[in-house]
Amino acid sequence: MKKKLTFLIALVVVIAFLFAPRVERHLEWESAAEAVSSFPYVLGLTNVIMIPCTTTGTPPICTGGTYCNIKDAATCTTYEDVSGTQSGGMGNEALFSIMQISQAGLTSGGSLIAGGMGPTLMDSGVLASSGGCSGCTARASRFDRIKTWFNDFIIAGIRRDF
Repeated sequence: MKKKLTFLIALVVVIAFLFAPRVERHLEWESAAEAVSSFPYVLGLTNVIMIPCTTTGTPPICTGGTYCNIKDAATCTTYEDVSGTQSGGMGNEALFSIMQISQAGLTSGGSLIAGGMGPTLMDSGVLASSGGCSGCTARASRFDRIKTWFNDFIIAGIRRDF
């Protein structure tokens, strides 16, 4: 009876470890969706296409995607025009800084949810993709607290015994 109970507990722990990353990604995505919804302009896109803004001509002007011409020549190359198939929100295109895109891990062909003050004012907003989130507030969820407790007491306790 003890062997069966031990095997059952071990099986539950193994299954929990296998599904924990999926659960964590789902909870992070929901947290990002909650953060996005607090902004007046919300965007949800699939099959993302990113067009870098570039400077051309004399005097230099910003060209590239639809919204690139709004930026000045000095900051032009730090932005990309992101468009795609609308899957929610208020549009299918916005201007994001390259820093924001890299923090969120957004790639061409991917999906995103974003929130900001407008299609050209997304810098102070939230951008989330399957690669991460830019502008999301760090808030310890119940899952994070359980994971921390597990790492601190269970895993660390096991490691000390070796």
